Amino acid sequence: MFFPGQNWTGLCHFPKESMGCMRQTNWDALRSYASKLNRGMRCELLPDATHGRNYVVRVLEFEDKTRWIVRIQMAKPTTTSAGWLHSEVATMMLVREQTRIHVPRVFGYRFDTNHSIRTAMMLTECVPANAAMDLDGGRETHGGRIPHERRQSFYNQVAKVQLQMTSLRFPKIGVIVRNPDGTYDIGPFPGFGGPFDTAADFFEAWARRAKFNKSDDTIREMMGEFDPGLVEEALKSIRDFPAALGRMAARLSFSNSGPFPLSHENLLHSNILTDEGYNVRSVIDWEGACTRPWELIEFPAFLSAVPPVLEDPWNFDKDAQPLDEETRERWQERAEYVEMVARAEAEAGTDSRLSEVLEDGSAHILAYTLRAYRDASRLLFYTKVLDELDTVEDFDTMD
Repeated sequence: MFFPGQNWTGLCHFPKESMGCMRQTNWDALRSYASKLNRGMRCELLPDATHGRNYVVRVLEFEDKTRWIVRIQMAKPTTTSAGWLHSEVATMMLVREQTRIHVPRVFGYRFDTNHSIRTAMMLTECVPANAAMDLDGGRETHGGRIPHERRQSFYNQVAKVQLQMTSLRFPKIGVIVRNPDGTYDIGPFPGFGGPFDTAADFFEAWARRAKFNKSDDTIREMMGEFDPGLVEEALKSIRDFPAALGRMAARLSFSNSGPFPLSHENLLHSNILTDEGYNVRSVIDWEGACTRPWELIEFPAFLSAVPPVLEDPWNFDKDAQPLDEETRERWQERAEYVEMVARAEAEAGTDSRLSEVLEDGSAHILAYTLRAYRDASRLLFYTKVLDELDTVEDFDTMD
């Protein structure tokens, strides 16, 4: 292990689906490239590795015992993946330069396979810290959640991190690009389009491209025990949802013309590095970071919850409180997190936009619904969700 609790394993235990990129990579060429970037100093690859959803991660150690991280893309690079990697590098540079959030320094990168290393990759600073999820025994000990006694301090620090992120605002919705003169701008979403001048433009584009990635037959199988009429109603709702959303696009945003905040997109405690006391040391994995409509800014992923209106009514008591103890605890923690954000806003002298958005139930419904549809992660009567949003009063009062 490189640091106590770090989730690194020997290559002999590595998932088989990750080995293709390991074989593809010319590791000697990579070591040579890293050496050239670090004053010609020789380096070696340490034997252990870790991985995320899309990347394999290894550590390079130089003669002076300093270490860099090399992150290798698992899948074969495409124009879209290269665009996201370009943007990720630019975002990391922006956040390092314009906030107090510690982001690993980027030393080098390759966006395609047309070079001696043969894989898309990034070389960054190696932060001597652990993913918060892996401390104190990790998932096996506490189910992947932050231990109770650590949460208040940890959540408070993350609230300040999220505030700094969303304080980076731009006039358009899209991904971060770095200009040759070192300034930053907003470019199109790789494989999607843009940049978008308004939130309405973004929602209309989302609606045109949205696709629920489960077939009708799969959905029928999943709903096999339900009344056939209800199944067909659910299918129709899923099919009709994008067009219905597009028709509502002009009314969905409470800050249609921006400026729009930066969103990390995967602010999970596996991407927040801390010391053994859960003090935040760095935020990693900026893949997918972009500016977004305010109503799509969500709680950190470890505080994610299903909006009450989308839950089954029998899951609540007569006072509309969840019967499930863990859900009640999550609701309480979310309320406390909003208070932490509000205090951070007051201390920083910023506006209260982030805390207001996190507290806004209509924004929560919209953000959760679009994410669930994009990931095909939940069967819902999606058009009925829009009907629910249509009844929310004062949905456009933030400007």
